[in-house]
Amino acid sequence: MAFKDMREFLGKLDNMGQLKHVKAPINVAHGSNELQTLMRLLAQTSGPGLILENLVGYNTPGVPVIFNPFGTRERTALTIDTRDPIEAKLKHAAILADRSTWHKPVMVDRAKAPCKDVVIPRDKISIDKQIPHVWLGKEGASYICGGVVVTKDPETGIRNVGWYRLTSLWNCQHPHGGSYSEHEQKKQLSIFAFWNPPMNHVGLHLAKAQRLGKPLEIAIACQCDPAIHMAAATGVPYSLDEYDYAGGLRGSPVELVKCETVDLEVPASAEYVIEGVFQPDVPQQIIGWHSNSVGYYDKHQVFPLFDVTTITHRKNPLWYATIEMMPPFDHNYLGLIPIEGEMLSDLQRKIPEVKDCVVTPNMTYVVQLSVDGVTKPHPEFGKYVLHALWGAAGRWPRTAKIAVVVGPDVNPYDLSSIEWAIQTRVQPYSDIIINRSGQAFILDPSAPKGPQGFPTVGEQMGIDATIKIPERFTEYADVSQADPVEVAKLAERLKGLW
Repeated sequence: MAFKDMREFLGKLDNMGQLKHVKAPINVAHGSNELQTLMRLLAQTSGPGLILENLVGYNTPGVPVIFNPFGTRERTALTIDTRDPIEAKLKHAAILADRSTWHKPVMVDRAKAPCKDVVIPRDKISIDKQIPHVWLGKEGASYICGGVVVTKDPETGIRNVGWYRLTSLWNCQHPHGGSYSEHEQKKQLSIFAFWNPPMNHVGLHLAKAQRLGKPLEIAIACQCDPAIHMAAATGVPYSLDEYDYAGGLRGSPVELVKCETVDLEVPASAEYVIEGVFQPDVPQQIIGWHSNSVGYYDKHQVFPLFDVTTITHRKNPLWYATIEMMPPFDHNYLGLIPIEGEMLSDLQRKIPEVKDCVVTPNMTYVVQLSVDGVTKPHPEFGKYVLHALWGAAGRWPRTAKIAVVVGPDVNPYDLSSIEWAIQTRVQPYSDIIINRSGQAFILDPSAPKGPQGFPTVGEQMGIDATIKIPERFTEYADVSQADPVEVAKLAERLKGLW
């Protein structure tokens, strides 16, 4: 069953006992906030999703903040109507591979779109008052983390729907000790558009618009049905519409409404919509500190600014806040299912021996095969799969810094099992591929950085942890391990004895 909006998803969590309303005061102010600490506490305890209702140092006290709704693999699976994380990944991969299951979005009348309840025109825009601001950890800015971002290719008109972070410059600490103008603080936003060179689809659209000397319109729909967020986080091939794919994940079309000031369409049930325009000679600004998904702070990055032209929102709206930090954290899992689904969908189409693909919270990529040893299709099959992984469709596999290929007897969800395979089936020189000119993961602090503050080229390591028959041996030592089925049976017999 599709969720109509974020509120229905939260209602489901509430009914399951997985959502709590917190009336205790929580500090969200710059320099003294408690939200990063709260996120770590929730991650350590597999804690519930929260609605924070009593925030100290908050500019919009009437707007509750959603916190940690996706904080377990199980809750993330629920976003596409499954309870089991593996089932959710398989569903994601199957729908991604079969476009006949996708649903084109449908347009609804403006009067039936909750996101239009309140409309703030351009001349009334003041971001300090009309967009909620919370700070997390040592971050210098208040980041907008719940926005589904819509742009169109300026040459073809093809739509992109992505999940990108934005930066508000209001009350923002400049990482180099500078300052931001009143216009930047109250009328503009910055977005993580890697456009020079293009590294994501919004960046590609912006790079094209700048080359053509054209403005680029943008719309940010905040807090939508979470299936739309998952689709927006998936590396859907360029020229395909993420709204169509979201319809497949939901099992029904996404309802869209036209924006007020830009020629774009957004989910009608979004909590907030921010509309804007990048100017032809796009201004850029330095932002930082920013806490990233590999667990470090980016001291500075350079991103483009756009003018906010309209803000609309629902009556009694909700906001979403999160932080990327040393994994795991809230939306860590919502980011992993799309990556795993992209890999699984693409690799299984080309290599039927691929059984599963797993990405750890720290972004180690593991491919499990259904064959090993003498049953492999050909020698060096593990290395063949490693190269296929780096060449897989989607935005992320090509950035896999460490990738491991294992056989069917290795549990890809258990790091101890993976380590055992590496220790007993790998010779470091013969079974490891070092690629010195791979595409870097843009947040890797160990890779050399370019002038915009992020790396473009990095090194990669692929580990072939399969059994080396026929590469080096004609037979291999038998594994000494109890049968998991028998272990489960014995556990049932002995239940309650200790």
